[in-house]
Amino acid sequence: MAELDARRRRFVDLPWTQLDEHHGVDVVVVDTPGAADGERGDVAITSAVGAVLGCWVGDCAPVVLIGGQRQFAVVHAGWRGLAAGIVDVAIDAFDEPVERAILGPAIGACCYEFHAGDAALVAAGVHASVDDVMASTTWGTPSLDVAAAVAAACAGWGLAVDVIGGCTGCAYHGFSHRMRGDAQRHVVAVWQTDPLAGG
Repeated sequence: MAELDARRRRFVDLPWTQLDEHHGVDVVVVDTPGAADGERGDVAITSAVGAVLGCWVGDCAPVVLIGGQRQFAVVHAGWRGLAAGIVDVAIDAFDEPVERAILGPAIGACCYEFHAGDAALVAAGVHASVDDVMASTTWGTPSLDVAAAVAAACAGWGLAVDVIGGCTGCAYHGFSHRMRGDAQRHVVAVWQTDPLAGG
């Protein structure tokens, strides 16, 4: 843990919280900077100034949600979490309206071969049709469009999604468990150094 903390501090020299992610829908409220680091969960939310929330992924969707006043959250949204309604759970955890959603680098439909039966579960969890979340890989097999699934879930709350990065399988210079068997993970982090002032 000391080595991890040293690496994180080289990136942002503030107290970090990264959860022990399990593809579920557990929400962890971070009351003070650095609190709950390593706790089990897939959503971390805070309003604490100086708290860094990190979501580490190898292909799953790292989603950042920003409230209109002080709160912000990171969401680890794998296909099982999306199927279980994790975006709804995360937004519902806010005490203020969520005004912005950002999707970090995640595996794209181009590389994410996926079974149609599981896609139906994802579609139900994001309030969309199967056609809305299914696509094709570059080699012509059925695939899951994770970005479309996140967008569909956010659309139900009136939120558009800003996308940063690219497909972890073929376009983003990071790690992919599914395409390359990488053991490493990349992290999307969010923090505030001054109180948010609406928007």
